[in-house]
Amino acid sequence: MIIIRPITCKDLGAFAEFSFESLLGITTLPRDREKLQEKVLHSESCFSSQVNTPGQEEYYFVLEDLTTGRIGGVCGIMAQSSRNLTYFYKIENSPTQAKHISAPKEIQILRVVTNPCHSSEVCSLYLQPTFRHGGQGRLLSLSRFLFIAAHRSRFEKKIIAEIRGYIDQRQISPFWDNIGRHFCNLSFVELMAQIDLDRTFVAEILPQYPIYIPLLPQEAQDVIGKAHDNSKPALSMLAQENFEYNHEVDIFDAGPHLEAATANIRTIKNSCVITIRLTKDLLSEENEYLIGNERLDFRCCYGKLQFTSKKEALINEKVAEALHVEDGDSIRFITVH
Repeated sequence: MIIIRPITCKDLGAFAEFSFESLLGITTLPRDREKLQEKVLHSESCFSSQVNTPGQEEYYFVLEDLTTGRIGGVCGIMAQSSRNLTYFYKIENSPTQAKHISAPKEIQILRVVTNPCHSSEVCSLYLQPTFRHGGQGRLLSLSRFLFIAAHRSRFEKKIIAEIRGYIDQRQISPFWDNIGRHFCNLSFVELMAQIDLDRTFVAEILPQYPIYIPLLPQEAQDVIGKAHDNSKPALSMLAQENFEYNHEVDIFDAGPHLEAATANIRTIKNSCVITIRLTKDLLSEENEYLIGNERLDFRCCYGKLQFTSKKEALINEKVAEALHVEDGDSIRFITVH
């Protein structure tokens, strides 16, 4: 049985391992054990706190195989994306004011802006390679939305996601090499190492004026808004959840930013709450569901439900035990597709 649950201090070793295993460019997973421990402690505090409005909370979850005790992945939610001040490029169409017939009416530019304060963010998704089968990536990603659906007051009315941008096999970012490196002469690998230690210098190395996209080398233009190959499944999954590209890209690798109205996210919008009754019998229902409890001590897994009415469903005792629910409790579920 594979479940999703809140991260705890006993998971720090696996969390650190994932951070060092994760590919270059996932800046929310610093390669620094001390900083990771701070994240775990802060997350534990957030899960145990009474919260009425979103603020500085960060919630981290792990994927665990209950049979072996192995931790196979991690994911997170920031209640406010502005918890850590970040910058990104907004792609805009700038009017040229030119009247000549041969002159374009507008030119695309990149303008530096800061992250909005009225959005939550799903982040830090990493699944260990041996767990990349059987829909575990979908479980890890979508479980966050069941948690948000159960605790709406803790999150903003908009959710954003930053997708890692294109980096070649040599760990080179064409976007960074053709733009950022003119303002900070570090390789992309060196830059990411610096950000792991301290990102306060970022504001000092940003261009002060908009950048005309047509003036960039073609290799830089080609990767603006392009996802890393390993991030394409996550991009597709979020698109199925009604996330859309908002014409914002990362300042380092030009990875695309996505956003969705919280109420319009498929798993949140279509999930239902029902009372469960426990059974030892095998359920006849063939369909599997993504099921989560309604608690801050969150648990989520795949499982079968057999509906006895519009308000009640049977659930296997083993699944109920994994979810930490008892007979008569409520669970939230969504169909798997």
